Amino acid sequence: MSLRILPQDQLAQSSTTIVPFFLPESTPPYAARANRFNELAPGHALEAYLRLCAAISHAQAAAASEVDVAAPVREQRYWDQCALHDLPPLGTEGWPRDPVWRTLLAHLLATLAADPALPAETRTVLERLAASDADGLERRATQLLSGDWSGLDRAEAPFVAAALQVYFNRLAAQLSPLQVGNPYVHAHGCPACGAAPTASRIRPGADGLRYLHCSLCETEWHKVRSSCTQCGGTHDIGYWSLETEDDGRPTERQQPPMRAEGCGDCHAYLKMLDPGRAQNGDVLADDIATLTLDLAMDEKGFERAGPNLLFFPG
Repeated sequence: MSLRILPQDQLAQSSTTIVPFFLPESTPPYAARANRFNELAPGHALEAYLRLCAAISHAQAAAASEVDVAAPVREQRYWDQCALHDLPPLGTEGWPRDPVWRTLLAHLLATLAADPALPAETRTVLERLAASDADGLERRATQLLSGDWSGLDRAEAPFVAAALQVYFNRLAAQLSPLQVGNPYVHAHGCPACGAAPTASRIRPGADGLRYLHCSLCETEWHKVRSSCTQCGGTHDIGYWSLETEDDGRPTERQQPPMRAEGCGDCHAYLKMLDPGRAQNGDVLADDIATLTLDLAMDEKGFERAGPNLLFFPG
């Protein structure tokens, strides 16, 4: 693997009418994501984990289609105040979680447990979660959503996160754009739920515009390219990608769909997906499939600025 910096003139974009954010679509993304994980898995160093993520995504799709998540209901004054002060209406710290998220989790665990090929160690984790009481599950959810993962059970976390993703995705899909404030005020947080982005992507059909992709509810919001997603700096932005070489000899340059954007001012980075370079590219799937790029960025002194809630290293 070799690390290559990309010239900024390759990332130029034309002026166009900018849609500030896109709420999740009525059709959840999980089935397509499961397909992408399975597409990336064969021969990959992380094939087993990519297959597990495909199974999780498949279980998310089943839960989303079979468990009803009611539209978020609050007094009109609440929505007005959120929009007025540009606060995420589904902010994870203040939004009262409906117990239906635990129903989603139970459905997800049951779907996964029905797979006879599930590894024994994973099955043990699922059984432990399935046996947990409501208070224990709520504590896990609160800790995960707080971002303080110091005492988090890393084996359980992806499954709890997967249920929370479905819950917040289905809530956000039922929001009106009028209930969401200005996404440029708190640029690093999702305008719908406040969570950090997993990565950004060049949104198809948006004339080359870059959108941050929420790690929790999957809302996307606009962020100008060649500007740091963390501090907003524009003076020292670099772009890196990993290129494959065959037996140490240079080969025809590949154009990987996932690149890293690093800021020399705050030393944060976030990956960026270009779906034009991968027809079925998916932010979460392609992110986990390019963990080698994260290792390379870490070696260069950069710190990742957003999580992937299907992967908790450690």
